[in-house]
Amino acid sequence: MYKTYLLGNGGYAQECFEQFVLGGVIQDFGGFLILKNNKLVIINEDGVDDFKYPHKSSFVLGTGHRTWRKKFLEHLFKIYEQDINHFPNIVANEAHLSQTSRLGIGNVLNCFAMTNANADIGNFNLLNCYASVHHGVRIGSHNIFTTYAAALGYCNIGDNNWLGNGTTVTQRTNIGNENTLSSGEHLFDDMTDGQLFQSGVIFDKSPKNDNTI
Repeated sequence: MYKTYLLGNGGYAQECFEQFVLGGVIQDFGGFLILKNNKLVIINEDGVDDFKYPHKSSFVLGTGHRTWRKKFLEHLFKIYEQDINHFPNIVANEAHLSQTSRLGIGNVLNCFAMTNANADIGNFNLLNCYASVHHGVRIGSHNIFTTYAAALGYCNIGDNNWLGNGTTVTQRTNIGNENTLSSGEHLFDDMTDGQLFQSGVIFDKSPKNDNTI
């Protein structure tokens, strides 16, 4: 049996611990992992120690910080295969996972998140509490849906996008890669790559103005 570890030890990791470990979704919990000096350190009931990288290990991204998510995965991909055993999908008991939706690997669905009929979701996406992906939506990888973010029917969303709290992507809207939607926005027009949607306007986004990581 694979022992499961949460990547991160901040506030969101504590939420994941409560929902997935105490909630019984994760049966064999190994502890929290942090990355220090390019090595993983484990924090659990036994204290703090260097992680030994056992083969039968599963990992769940317990951070919404995009830079740290990338660092954790880059580190682990050098050691472990990118498969469902090492990077399982984790779905809270209170979430709704449609029987006709499809998930890749490494996705996290927090409590009351929802995927609806025929949604197709890639890898390492985060659907925080009450986030929803509706019928026929296609989503790539490494996207973060914060609380109450929603993608309505038949939307297409690429990779590495951030949907702020309470955002709505309206039906049949397309979003490319590396975009940020500010909290509370309703998107009616397509976005290409590297853009910011704020105050009802789509801007080209420069790295210095991207504070969502």
